Amino acid sequence: MTNLELEELAIQLNIPAVGVASWPLPMEASLHLDTPYPCPFTNGSIEERLQGSTTIASPKSAIVCLFPYYMPREGVTNLARYCWGDDYHVVVRQYLERLVDILRERYPDEIYEIHCDTSPLADRYMAYLAGLGFYGWNQTFINPTWGSYTVIGTIMTTLELSPSVPLAQSCLQCGACLRACPGKALQGDHLDYRTCKSYLTQCKGELSEEEERIIGKTPLIFGCDVCQEVCPHNRDIPMTPIPEFQQVTSYIEMEELEGMTNKEFKAKYGHKAWAWRGKKVLLRNAEIVRKEKHEGK
Repeated sequence: MTNLELEELAIQLNIPAVGVASWPLPMEASLHLDTPYPCPFTNGSIEERLQGSTTIASPKSAIVCLFPYYMPREGVTNLARYCWGDDYHVVVRQYLERLVDILRERYPDEIYEIHCDTSPLADRYMAYLAGLGFYGWNQTFINPTWGSYTVIGTIMTTLELSPSVPLAQSCLQCGACLRACPGKALQGDHLDYRTCKSYLTQCKGELSEEEERIIGKTPLIFGCDVCQEVCPHNRDIPMTPIPEFQQVTSYIEMEELEGMTNKEFKAKYGHKAWAWRGKKVLLRNAEIVRKEKHEGK
């Protein structure tokens, strides 16, 4: 299969962007993966992220796909954009399973394995090698068409494909994200997760006064979009073409959550990416935002 045939197949399946990274991955990825403050939500060592996160004995290629999720804001929101549609873990897997089904029909002797933010694989580095974009100072992966509002899905396979060519384009390094970050977590070459609002909104338990202050700087009670909203690479990007990401729930009523049992919460919102932490953390964050807003008046 040529890369052009792969791209045409992806378009037929409504996968907007696809590329190929060869395997094994070059070890210079450590320049992007090594950080003085590795986030606890990121599993695995650098070696595991580059080489040891697949059950396939000898993979030859990584088929990397981007799934845009940008939707314009309408009214008040208290969730990060990636949470508005259906859970991307489920949606991306469904799309990749359709792609694998076709590949398996054509190449039945090959092996295929799907990944979407569920293993230590260095997905941003793989997407870079697959020619799908570049790294931003806001530590997101940026595609020239879809900006940074994308999630990455990967198919590891023994099918040998020609690797794509990485883009020569790079981040403008304007510094807008560094200046706007609520917790000043962005350092240009790395992210200090300890003061990242998105991270703090997902932490369980009690928070320090400084951590609460960071959460209370913006209305979101789960995640943070500030560094993406100020990024010039995200200007005038198109709306997501993926129907599952167009079914938007951008605001949660706290009164509703307070009256729900955990079972009711899971039944109604279990298909949302923000639901995995449960309602207790959301209610805590909402109270912090309410308190900071009140005290700031």
